[in-house]
Amino acid sequence: MKIRPEILDHWPEVRERLPAGFDLEATARLRGAFTRVREIKNAETLLRLALAYGGLGMSLRETCAWAEAGGIARLSDPSLLERLCKAAPWLGDIVAALIAEQTKVPAGRFAGYRLRVLDGTSICHPGADRTSWRLHVGYDLATAQIDQLELTDIHGAENLQRLTYTPGDIVLADRYYARPRDLRPVIDAGADFIVRTGWNSLRLLQTNGEPFDLFAALAAQQEQEGEVQVRIHEGVTAATPLVLRLVVRRKDPQQVEAEQTRLLKAASKRGKQPDPRSLEAAKYILLLTSLPATTFAPADILALYRFRWQIELAFKRFKSLAGLDNLPAKKPELAQAWLYARLIVAIIAEQIAGQVPDSPPSGYGNPTGQPPIGKSFALASHEDSPDHHLRRHPRATAVAGRL
Repeated sequence: MKIRPEILDHWPEVRERLPAGFDLEATARLRGAFTRVREIKNAETLLRLALAYGGLGMSLRETCAWAEAGGIARLSDPSLLERLCKAAPWLGDIVAALIAEQTKVPAGRFAGYRLRVLDGTSICHPGADRTSWRLHVGYDLATAQIDQLELTDIHGAENLQRLTYTPGDIVLADRYYARPRDLRPVIDAGADFIVRTGWNSLRLLQTNGEPFDLFAALAAQQEQEGEVQVRIHEGVTAATPLVLRLVVRRKDPQQVEAEQTRLLKAASKRGKQPDPRSLEAAKYILLLTSLPATTFAPADILALYRFRWQIELAFKRFKSLAGLDNLPAKKPELAQAWLYARLIVAIIAEQIAGQVPDSPPSGYGNPTGQPPIGKSFALASHEDSPDHHLRRHPRATAVAGRL
């Protein structure tokens, strides 16, 4: 058993990072996380125990031994388990408050718009062969911070309505979010979207309501990049048709070969032949957007969508560096407490690390590799760029050292 006494040394600093004005004691009692003073004297002590267990990866037994050795609390493993299970909703409130605090930071803008990415990541409990929990994350590209988060079980589907939108938002999402009934509410909120789609993700129509032949349109495209207006079949009768831009880009031969090989292997594992339409569609990138053509050319739409990879890096940091995918608990309530505690530590660690991206993605669909004139894309760095680097706060250290 490894006891980590250094946690005691930096608790005041971590406590200062908690949401301003968030009353730990009152909220813990309101949520039923802390109802009486016995082994645990106050809500702050309960939070420290939760962060030791979930945030730093201690076992229940290690957490109890650490707490007793440090004079923080004296309780048994079963007692701690019960307390943590009851504390799960309260810990979720702290995560939400931390994220709300981050959104107060003035966001950078692209031509008056706020760029956000929406995506989900799966988390499995020990021994599971499929998703146990799903984390839905909204990520502000200008501040490089999470601005919304929702934890659901396996039944929590990925959809655009996981985010709350404000006028001027542009949300970037992959093909799992291309669902007909989820697109219009984004526009109704005054926001816009760039969503990747597949050849069979949506039922596309011509603007007059007649059937639309996607593959004929793809074959007719002469340039590497182009667009066509399409109408989305929403399954319900709407007052006005939902007409969007379908931006198309031909992939490079190497990309086509890699995607077609993947499709062939996947079909072979199932003992089937791949759909010829899937192999043909693998030659293109298809993006649906509600942004006006007068302001955003197809090259701009494609360049903006490239920023979506930033959230993949955030997931990688949370999983590989913060250990979010090392969930040790099967009991749902305890698993929630562990995940929320881990997220609290991960968010605070990101704040302390102070990552500030300072170079734009490489490649903008033009020979110079520069963004279109008059529009700044300097919101994020690109992992493949030779001059890519992140400025880190000099005090950035391991999470354990800060708790």
